[in-house]
Amino acid sequence: MAKIYLVRHCESEGNATRRTQAQTDALVTVKGYEQNEVLRRRFHGVHLDAIYASDTFRSIATADPIAKERGLPIRVRISLREVTTGVWEDMAWGNIAQEYPEANQVWSDAPWDNITPGASSFRQVAENATHCLRRIAREVGRDGAAMVVSHSCTIKATLCMIAGKPMSCVKEMGHGDNTSVSLLDVDENGVIRIEYMNDDSHLPDRLRRSWGGVAGSDINMAVYPCRLPEQAEELLKLAAADAAQRGADFDGAAYLREAETLLNRYPDRIALSYLKGQPSGFIRFDHLPEMPDGDIAVQQLYVIPALQQKGYGEQLFGYACHVLRYQGQNRIVMRTDGTPEETRVASRFAMDDMHGFPGCRAMYLYCPPCPYPVLA
Repeated sequence: MAKIYLVRHCESEGNATRRTQAQTDALVTVKGYEQNEVLRRRFHGVHLDAIYASDTFRSIATADPIAKERGLPIRVRISLREVTTGVWEDMAWGNIAQEYPEANQVWSDAPWDNITPGASSFRQVAENATHCLRRIAREVGRDGAAMVVSHSCTIKATLCMIAGKPMSCVKEMGHGDNTSVSLLDVDENGVIRIEYMNDDSHLPDRLRRSWGGVAGSDINMAVYPCRLPEQAEELLKLAAADAAQRGADFDGAAYLREAETLLNRYPDRIALSYLKGQPSGFIRFDHLPEMPDGDIAVQQLYVIPALQQKGYGEQLFGYACHVLRYQGQNRIVMRTDGTPEETRVASRFAMDDMHGFPGCRAMYLYCPPCPYPVLA
């Protein structure tokens, strides 16, 4: 029998920032790269004839350390891609809950009946992926072994189909952590048997999913551009708290004038976040005089004290990345000598030091192109 190790990709930007980056080619976080190294060690001594991945950067990056160690190319297959999320693509989960409450509830309760406009069904994705797995088994041969890197919803829908269960049982398949491994046996007739599912025993606690066991409404912030003068009071209250945290003086009238000037030029560059309908933080980003031409820096990233150091700041950072990508910016800058929350958020993402600008790090906003042929 051929053996297939079905692996979920490492932690990506969308995982950390709570955005629906299903088809968006998301970057990999620092934690994700650490997960990849632990995965590489897990597979030390395990025989592999071939390595496959979807055409997304996060999948290829997961496979890359193992492929390089063994001198194997990565065989890229579109059929291993994630379930498409249609009009939700690259939206924050908190915004989806506000703007598409009915479809979001269906996604939460019965994702196999997904009614999101433009989205693919779990059955469609499972059929494509299962066909792809059978083809891979033929390619590696009867006694061959392959690693296949794919995505969470695709994996659990495929496991559900392989187990012979209706898609309404997809939640029974679990939601494997990043780099979790499922082992499949495929016989010469294409019959697939599951040996085990979603094994993440190689991950130490610090590399496991941060949000495990927490309800979506407790972790997903809605983030919206600030609108003045309607939201002036909310903005000033949050900005004053941020200034107090920094030990800085705060002139509310002057701050509001600066904010109005910025928003008149770029209406999306100050945003407020809400958790369970209550203001929870804000972000402000723009060009700074000391920065190279074209670079946009996060000037302020603040979440209320009860939410600091818990992963909420990443959602504000994700909003800024989203806006700047669609505005055609190449990179985003963060200071490493800001508040503890700003410093922590900066440490979560793969950033480069900026030579000549102490305390500043930059993250390129786009993934490198796929270096391998892409097949169905």
